[in-house]
Amino acid sequence: MKNFKLFLLVFGFLLLSVAGSTVAGQQTIERKNITISSIGNEQTHELAKEVVRVAYKKIGFSVEFNDLPARRALEWANSGKTDGDLARIDGTEKKFTNLIKISTPVTEFKGVVFTQKIKKDILSWEDLNGLSVGIIGGIQYSDIGTKGLNRILAKDMSHLFKLLTKDRIDIAVAVLDAGKIEIYRNFKESKIQIIGQPLYSAPLFHYVHKKNKYLVPQLEIALQEMMENGEIESIREKALQEALSK
Repeated sequence: MKNFKLFLLVFGFLLLSVAGSTVAGQQTIERKNITISSIGNEQTHELAKEVVRVAYKKIGFSVEFNDLPARRALEWANSGKTDGDLARIDGTEKKFTNLIKISTPVTEFKGVVFTQKIKKDILSWEDLNGLSVGIIGGIQYSDIGTKGLNRILAKDMSHLFKLLTKDRIDIAVAVLDAGKIEIYRNFKESKIQIIGQPLYSAPLFHYVHKKNKYLVPQLEIALQEMMENGEIESIREKALQEALSK
């Protein structure tokens, strides 16, 4: 009887050990999947996705992108609902303090003015005074640059250019490459054109939530190597050409 009880005790312990190992193994496997906030229907983020996907693949992770409105994408990343944000300007971490910036840019952009009818030469944010301005809500550089102006917030690039073609706004401030892609895909028959000089240009950085800070050193190395060997620029250029050919 003693031996039987001992057998049951050992057997039970082994079952618990196996179950614990299985759960731990499942958790490890689950952590190999990363979910990143991205801006829906925003072509700059579309260009950055492949760069970030490749970087995570190099360190053994697969990525799913959760497309959201711009502001919500940041809020979800900052709250930990997602594991990070795809690509944002430097300094985002000062306002969204749970996010950690990876120091190598994943892409870059130029903020320019699109219009159908305005002939004025736009060289600075001050030149927008007196005009009705459209921007995409939640995009920080254009939100800061147009603060105090007569402006309308669009939900995405398509909405922004619809406002422009319907004369709801005089000009739209948006990213150069993203605007070109949107015109090519959906507004070929419009009179939308770029005027003036870029109002803003900057690199965009990938951010991870602080719960994933263990990923930072690995991502730093992967993205730095990708930048030095030209892989980031090559991926970005290929993605741009594919977007313009669809």
